[in-house]
Amino acid sequence: MNCRATSVISGLALLGFTAFPAAAYTHSSTYQKTALSGQEIYVFGGTTLNPDCSSAGKDDVRVVSGPSHGNVKLVHGKVHPSYSKSNERSKCNARMVDGVKALYRSKSGFTGWDQVTFSVHTYEGNAFRFVANIKVE
Repeated sequence: MNCRATSVISGLALLGFTAFPAAAYTHSSTYQKTALSGQEIYVFGGTTLNPDCSSAGKDDVRVVSGPSHGNVKLVHGKVHPSYSKSNERSKCNARMVDGVKALYRSKSGFTGWDQVTFSVHTYEGNAFRFVANIKVE
């Protein structure tokens, strides 16, 4: 029976204050979001699940840089996993599970670009780096 957990990152970013060495990351991803000035948006969600969709343990999620023109808060709550169809955990994608999500809000009146970099170290020992480029309108 395969009980190894796989980290799932729903595709968008989170908060903390300590940087991890860049060489330690096993996966890196950059993506773009759009926000209205002063309004909160969801920029990241992540969780680590077992094949039966139960939690495999808590991930360490941190903001390692940014944002320069707003703030990000990390919240423990329900997130949607996004496993690939080839992963046995893809059946978990249809349900909300416990995880960590990041919410971004620009300073009121700011328009332009902002950026947040997140590090995620999973319960099973994988390391991810996510860069969210945020266009604020």
